[in-house]
Amino acid sequence: MPVKQNQGFRRDLNFEENTNDVLSLSNLGGVGVAGDLRVIQNNLRNTSYLAFNSVSLITDEFSFSTDKILDVNSISSVIYEDNDTSKSSLVTVTTTVPYNTYPGEAIVLENVTTTGTGSTIFNGNFATQTVGSGGTFFTYKLDNVLFTDNAESGELTNAKITFKSNIQFVYTDDDVVTVSQSVSVGSTTLNAGTEYFICNSDSESKFKLSFFDSTVGISTINITSTPPQFDFIRKEFVHQQNILNFTEPDVQDNEEFGSYLSDSINDTFDSTQANVENAGYFVEKKYKGTDNTTTDEDIKFEGTINLFDPGQFNTTNSALSGEQSPGIFIGNTRAFSTDNNPWSIDGLDLKTDSAEVTIGELLFANNITITGVNQTSGSEVDVESFTHKVPVIINGETYYLLMTP
Repeated sequence: MPVKQNQGFRRDLNFEENTNDVLSLSNLGGVGVAGDLRVIQNNLRNTSYLAFNSVSLITDEFSFSTDKILDVNSISSVIYEDNDTSKSSLVTVTTTVPYNTYPGEAIVLENVTTTGTGSTIFNGNFATQTVGSGGTFFTYKLDNVLFTDNAESGELTNAKITFKSNIQFVYTDDDVVTVSQSVSVGSTTLNAGTEYFICNSDSESKFKLSFFDSTVGISTINITSTPPQFDFIRKEFVHQQNILNFTEPDVQDNEEFGSYLSDSINDTFDSTQANVENAGYFVEKKYKGTDNTTTDEDIKFEGTINLFDPGQFNTTNSALSGEQSPGIFIGNTRAFSTDNNPWSIDGLDLKTDSAEVTIGELLFANNITITGVNQTSGSEVDVESFTHKVPVIINGETYYLLMTP
């Protein structure tokens, strides 16, 4: 065996290896090389997980922007000593199925029917302090509260725990993922250990799965039923190039290219995240041609409004009520679909879900009397045969009576 640094293995000892790997590697490559190799080896074993949240059976998209609601299996509270200086209550919650989330998540506990102090301790808004392996249990701490008790099974019949969505990013196109367990998605089964590819990802809140990557040709997996709870697992390789990307390059033009990471790496990530969140907020406020825009703000127009239908979703009358039908909706009625905007006829009445509308035509079903005008006939008059218009104001709106001598 090698007995001196850099000596190597001796032939006369039949290349016998030292059973101490660290010592052997140190003899071959110098002291510390074993630790370096461990870092490189672990970088190739890194993985991350993303707990299943919800899926759309219409679009086959896995979404992570919705809250996750689970049934509660048990709740208990014990006294928790913090650094031997203060005491608080540590509450542990288990759910009927694991949810592999991260500490610090905002949760809402409700419908726990305990009485007394327990009704406040076991119901309300909290933040998780620890998460059990694989999301098997969750704890939250209440400072300056000393409470020891368990919720009885009968008090948890309707109990729910809601994990508020705060996912900052999801996996991106062509990322390779596996699933933590085999799950059925209808006619297809996602098998644990089988590699799948992310596709149609918006990098923020949703993506689809494909059997192949984009270079081969995307084959989207059809989702026809909601699968049970599971995790997506992605390999997080760290290669040499990833490390080199953080190495400050040689700068020859200090005037134009003199800045390198003007802030720290963490500050750069924080500012990038803030820019992404701000962009997402303002995109939702703007009108776009790729998605629906919902707003409760007043909209005022001057001039003509043109509604386009490039997808040919409005080729038939029945299609106007479809989700893909472009247009402007007031309540559940598509505006500009008729001459009377969102009004619908119910017998002799006009009805609408809108709070502010205008009436295009006013119908008087019975005889009326107008000051200064003598009634000559109570029958209806053809609107195209009038010779005079008399303006009247009703509830602040101006209408015209179409009259003939």
